[in-house]
Amino acid sequence: MSPYTRGFELVRKHPGTSGQIALAKCILSLYDPCHAFSAGEVLWSLDREYTDTVLAMLAEYAERGETEELRQAGRWVYQNFPGLVELSDAMRQARTELALRKEAGYHA
Repeated sequence: MSPYTRGFELVRKHPGTSGQIALAKCILSLYDPCHAFSAGEVLWSLDREYTDTVLAMLAEYAERGETEELRQAGRWVYQNFPGLVELSDAMRQARTELALRKEAGYHA
């Protein structure tokens, strides 16, 4: 079983838990970097099983890049966790606005 499939199973198995949200953030981050969450944000609340699953997903991504299993899990997370998508969009927008303000300040 791929680490993405294992992560996907855990996300679906434990709704409403901090572990579920952390795994969903990891899957979403790997699936679409536009929706990236930090490693610290993903790992801080996890037990050993969930941490091992996240680390296995990261190792798989480093070795093989995007796979069909990641795409399937990522699409599901994207569709079923609109709050995470909205949060990541807001974070990206805030970073963009800050960068633009800094750049404008440098050129003033």
